Amino acid sequence: MRKCEEVADGVLVMTSRRYATTTTAVLGAREALVVDPAWDADELAGVAEVLSDAQAHCVAGVATHLHYDHVLWHPGLGDAPRWATPWTVSRWRVQRDDLLAPLVGDLPEELLDLAGRLRPFPPATRHELHILAAGRGPATELPSPYSVPWGGREVIVHEHDAHARGHLALELPDVAVVIVGDMLSDIELPYPDPDEPDLVTYLVGLDRLSEVVRRARVLIPGHGAPTTAPMARLDADRRYLDAVLAGRDPRDSRIDNPDMAAVHERTLEQARSTPPLS
Repeated sequence: MRKCEEVADGVLVMTSRRYATTTTAVLGAREALVVDPAWDADELAGVAEVLSDAQAHCVAGVATHLHYDHVLWHPGLGDAPRWATPWTVSRWRVQRDDLLAPLVGDLPEELLDLAGRLRPFPPATRHELHILAAGRGPATELPSPYSVPWGGREVIVHEHDAHARGHLALELPDVAVVIVGDMLSDIELPYPDPDEPDLVTYLVGLDRLSEVVRRARVLIPGHGAPTTAPMARLDADRRYLDAVLAGRDPRDSRIDNPDMAAVHERTLEQARSTPPLS
């Protein structure tokens, strides 16, 4: 990993050499909640070493969404439960081979087998898996926030469908930190789900996140640098989306990132299909 930093009391962020992917460890009472551990085998082993140095035992993991770079694990983290939203869990049960394919040949077999071994938050807080496996309601029907079942410290789950169905953000009220997964990055543009025909779902999800971001003093993205100016990240993404919806040049430096060219073009297409917003 490139670096490890404590961004708030008991909140460690480790940054991978790949796409500046972040792993977050939330510490409490000599225990740790590990969010989105990533990426290479040595870096995943390094996450376990960081916890050992902190004298913290991993008691649970959380995957912010279903994408392959956010569902990894390492034997050094033990057999703790790894939680995700019911939608994310159901997709990995139904489409495991397809979702795992990008990792084949990239990680050793031992780590491939551990990828995506998720379970829904106990108890199933809002939906049963068999309902979600058949489909999901519209993006405007988002569940109320709920708490991670961990006694180490309060962690609140906020679900939305921006970027991917069944995405989540984690709020740590005691230190005003929000962990947002693949949202609000300084190096990546807003990245709507390619399966969505327009930007409505993304905009609804961003509205859900904005309520949490306004309360935060530190924001941790899934790719890029943590920030102590969370609202600046939100404002940058809103400016970009407002521009593409209005047919204007966004003038956003993130477009110059080669990995973002295709994302930008697809977002322009989705913007053209987005109905007028009230």
